[in-house]
Amino acid sequence: MEWADLWGVPKLAERTSLRVSSRFRRSLGSYHAQRSEIALAEWLLDGPSKLIAEVLCHEAAHAAVRTVYGSRVRPHGPEWRDLMVKAGMPARARIPAAELPLPQQAALNRSRVWEHRCPVCQATRLARTRVTRWRCRPCQEAGRTGELLIERVASPMASSLELDG
Repeated sequence: MEWADLWGVPKLAERTSLRVSSRFRRSLGSYHAQRSEIALAEWLLDGPSKLIAEVLCHEAAHAAVRTVYGSRVRPHGPEWRDLMVKAGMPARARIPAAELPLPQQAALNRSRVWEHRCPVCQATRLARTRVTRWRCRPCQEAGRTGELLIERVASPMASSLELDG
């Protein structure tokens, strides 16, 4: 891995395993420090090589930061950003949907979440799952039931995918 040499962590490739996962929905890749493993979304293998390279570099930079600094640094902190810049890659945590292949853009447009809205004060909470036990605390404290209306809505995150899961 040429990035590892560039970053001064020559044995990074030997210490880090790589796997492909079909389970990613909101992420393109992740780094698991405990297993010293990089996981990539399966569909990336059929995607543009530039995107694969960026995601792999992004996750390898996490592995390098963990190797050099341990767990005491922020995931996308200055140490990580410096490595991405050295590799000539954008130091970003999200990829805009417009830069993804068309099938992934379509999947994002179909992604939905549950909106939990108070009919009295209009306070809202979003969640990936429907949570019937949630209540509006201010309305409950005012003597009302605090019961929320629950509706499936388009995800506000449908405009980008995360590089880390």
